[in-house]
Amino acid sequence: MPHPVILFYTPSPVPYASKLLSLCAVQGLRLQMVSAGDLDRPLSALAQGLPAHGEGPSPENPLPEPVLIFCHLSNGGLDRILLSLRRIKAFCLKAVLTPTNAQWTLRALYSELCRERGQLGGVHSPTP
Repeated sequence: MPHPVILFYTPSPVPYASKLLSLCAVQGLRLQMVSAGDLDRPLSALAQGLPAHGEGPSPENPLPEPVLIFCHLSNGGLDRILLSLRRIKAFCLKAVLTPTNAQWTLRALYSELCRERGQLGGVHSPTP
């Protein structure tokens, strides 16, 4: 099984970023920052830390809010990190890498998360 990693995209600094980095270190997780230039790359490539094929242009429409994607975590590891995230008040969209979404881009995943949040009656952010 690949090493557990958390993909983290944020369009601007968030108050819990340093605490998130510490949590990952304590729990043996790699925190992989995702830049705006990576929004159109497959999640599977981001989770593997694969370099981009050439310099892609920075997208004109960055995502408007932070997103965390949990990759290759055990059920127990996922439970632990989610509890820790609540404690540090890391409120953002969260998803788990699955065989279904592995080839999606982060932009496509974000659109799906917003759609699901809307169906659940949550605040709906505009999709890029």
